Amino acid sequence: MITSTLNPIKTFESGTMFETSEDMLFVLQLSGSWYEMGKQYGELSRQHMQPMWDKLVQPMFDKGISNEEEAYELFGSRIFDALSLRRKQYFQGVADALDWSVEKVVLLDQSGPFAIFEGKLHSFSGCSSMTTWGDSTKDGRTLIGRNMDWSELFLDFPIYLTVYNPNDGSNKVANVSWPGWQWLVTGVNDKGVYADLHDGTSMGGNVVSSEKPSFLNSVFDYLAECDTLEAISARFQAARTDVPCIWMLADSTGRACSYENTLQENRRRSPEKDASSFVTVNTFLNPDWGLGIRDTMSNSLRRLENLTERHNEIAGRIDARKMRDIFDLPLFNEDGTFKEHGGATKPRNQDVDLTNYQVVTDLHDMNLWIKLPVLSQDWVSVDLKDLFK
Repeated sequence: MITSTLNPIKTFESGTMFETSEDMLFVLQLSGSWYEMGKQYGELSRQHMQPMWDKLVQPMFDKGISNEEEAYELFGSRIFDALSLRRKQYFQGVADALDWSVEKVVLLDQSGPFAIFEGKLHSFSGCSSMTTWGDSTKDGRTLIGRNMDWSELFLDFPIYLTVYNPNDGSNKVANVSWPGWQWLVTGVNDKGVYADLHDGTSMGGNVVSSEKPSFLNSVFDYLAECDTLEAISARFQAARTDVPCIWMLADSTGRACSYENTLQENRRRSPEKDASSFVTVNTFLNPDWGLGIRDTMSNSLRRLENLTERHNEIAGRIDARKMRDIFDLPLFNEDGTFKEHGGATKPRNQDVDLTNYQVVTDLHDMNLWIKLPVLSQDWVSVDLKDLFK
């Protein structure tokens, strides 16, 4: 089933929070300067930000794993000082609305890299993405399906689709993430340029480069400034990351690639010649690495195989509904064996993680569908054109 009703439940200045048919899914529409949008985010997310802090950051202090002075310096002020002016103004707005220090806001945003740095977050994420275009789709448009697989702990937090409408000439950006994680996780801009993140630590090392800026926030800037795949790809080519990761990139013209990042390398993987689909998982697949193709604890190679096969079975007839059908297919049977003709979705933890949320995006019409497979069988439909105002 698909639902599409957005009901406004809270406003602050030019920002609005909408509830959806799913209790744990909210849409935030923000407008104005980056500082004003930060204030709007902080005020609208107030009831959800503190629980994120209490479960992700505060236990690190309570257990003596880290101390506030070190954490605020390494993953607060150090990160903030190296941000773009846009991101600095935005985070300052969030802090002012919440009456938090900006270091606290940024530390919550960076609580994932912070946990990796302290050795308490190990490689386990099993995200999957597939984009298809041209002859593979029913009418030639570009479609992307994406699973965000992460820890069961994150089921306690709602999902936000946050839409940013800046007044400084920047692109408008939509990002799907959790409250307080405001770096680019699953995002698209109003020019039809798309990016999503996959954990790369199982390939590039469970390490953090503390002398580099936050690449997770840099990618947000890239979407705010780039109008094509090649433009955002050039930004990736010029960058070095602070955390190993894998990114799927695409745009509405039917171009796609991925970047496989270690702390010192940033390598592009492109579709094969004449291909009209592209799949990204948590394995480095660019042969230039000199690595044998290897699996992960989250069964990356099986997910890659499943999505490729399901795509090829219906190539030429794929539309947004069929893309959702592919991503509705589970990876496992109930008994833990791999499902024959399966997909990539894990509604419960049967290896090392589960699927927290799913997104299907039509980059031509700027329609987006979100599903929380652990909680519901319904997809929530969102018209981004209507929110990009």
